[in-house]
Amino acid sequence: MKYRFIAGLLALTVILSGCGSITNGRNVNSGFTHLENCEYADALESFQSALEGGEDECLARRGMGIAYLHIYEYEQAAEQLLASLAADEGIVDDMDFDTNYYLAEAYMKLGEYNKSKEIYDAILALREKDKDAHYLRGVCELAADDHDSAYSDFAKAMKSSPKDYSLKIRIYKALAEYGYEEEGTKILQNAFDGGSDFMSNFEKGQISFYLGNNAEAQSYLEAARNERDQEKEPVVLLLGATGEKQGDYNYAVSVYKTYLSENPDSAKVYNQLGMCQIRQGDYEGAISSFKSGIDIGDKTMNQALMLNEITAYEHMGEFQVAKSMMDEYLKVYPEDNDAIRENVFLSTR
Repeated sequence: MKYRFIAGLLALTVILSGCGSITNGRNVNSGFTHLENCEYADALESFQSALEGGEDECLARRGMGIAYLHIYEYEQAAEQLLASLAADEGIVDDMDFDTNYYLAEAYMKLGEYNKSKEIYDAILALREKDKDAHYLRGVCELAADDHDSAYSDFAKAMKSSPKDYSLKIRIYKALAEYGYEEEGTKILQNAFDGGSDFMSNFEKGQISFYLGNNAEAQSYLEAARNERDQEKEPVVLLLGATGEKQGDYNYAVSVYKTYLSENPDSAKVYNQLGMCQIRQGDYEGAISSFKSGIDIGDKTMNQALMLNEITAYEHMGEFQVAKSMMDEYLKVYPEDNDAIRENVFLSTR
C-alpha cells in the first residue's frame, strides 16, 4: 500500500503518485457541492454512495475526510484522508499536498503532534520554502512544547514572505496562545517599525490593533474604510472590534450599521452587530440582526447566526422559544456536542 508522503521517512522512499485526471462521478460531484454548502451529513452520504458505485475512491475518501473534520470526528477524518492518499495514482499535484494539510490538521486536533509534524516535515522536504508548512509546523511544535523549533520555523516562514503581515499576525496569535505573547509583540513591533512605509492603512491598523494601540488602529482603519480599492468588510469588522475592545459598543454598533446601510449582504457584519447588541442588552435588536444575517443565506455563517439567535432568546428569558429553536438547530447540526448539552439545560427551564 502506498501512502504518498504522509510521513517524513516515507517521503524519501515511496514513488509519489496523484489522483490522476479528475473525472468525477455524479455522487462525488454532489458530495463536494454539499461540502461547499456546509451540508456535511449529506456530503458523507453522497461520498459513501460514490464508493459503493465505484466512483473515484481517492476523491470520495478525501471528501469524507474533510466532512469528518468539519463535524469534529477527527479519528474518522484521519482514517479517510489516509485512505485517500493510499488510493492516489498519477503525478503529485497541489491537491495531494492539500490532502496532507487536512491530515496534519486532523492529527493536531487529536493531539498527535508528532504525526502532524511528520507530515509537515514531508511537505517541506518537497517544498522547502512553503511558508504555510513552516508556520503550521511551528504551531505544532509549540503545542508539543518545543518552543525553539517553533520559533525557528516561524522565522523561516517570515523570511520566505517578509511583507506578508497577516502571516506575522498569525504567528503573534500562536505565540500569545502558548504563553509567548511578548515574543509575538516584538515580531509585530519590528514589522511595523521596519515596514510602515510599505504597508497599507489596513495593515497598519491590523498591527496597531494587536499591539494594543487602539487609537492608532482606529485612525488607520478609518482611513482604510474610505479608500476606493480596499475591501471594506474586513476593515469594518476590525474597526468595530476596536470599539468592542474598549467596551464602547455604541461606536461598534454605529460602525456596523453604517456599513450595512450600504452593504446589506454581509452575514459576518450582521453577526457581529448582533453580538454587540446582546452586550448592550438590546436582545430584540440582536435577534433582528441575526435573522437578517440568516436571510442572506451565507452557509458558512448560518450555524453561528442560529446559535447566537438562540442565545439572545435565552437572555430575554424566552426559554421555550430557545428550546424550540435549539431542536431545529440540532436537526441541521446534530454533531454539535456543546449545543446538545445546552439543549439539556434548556429542557430544565
